[in-house]
Amino acid sequence: MAEKREERGVSEIFLKTVDNFYKESETIFKEFDAIREDYLKGEDIMDALREFGLKRASIFTLIDAIFHKEVDLADKLDKAEIAKEKRDKIIEFKNRFADISDEINLYVIRELGLDKR
Repeated sequence: MAEKREERGVSEIFLKTVDNFYKESETIFKEFDAIREDYLKGEDIMDALREFGLKRASIFTLIDAIFHKEVDLADKLDKAEIAKEKRDKIIEFKNRFADISDEINLYVIRELGLDKR
């Protein structure tokens, strides 16, 4: 089945990342709860995002896509025929952490060297 998915333009890495996100979602949500809590206290969360990104680079890339590449992500999920429960977990993440999406985007921009400050 993975071969069929790859033929339709969805990489094995993407499939594995979505699977890992789903399997590790409880831990990922706890980590982002802590990051979000710091954000709500007015603390800078860039170091926490960097740490998460270093530990779980592929999952962080998926998280960035959840917020900032929605159309592309939806297309990949459709092509790969990702199961409803995995899609629901992605939507749950997006809804739960929507208030830090700008911070995630800013972190990615800084990491890419596009921040002109």
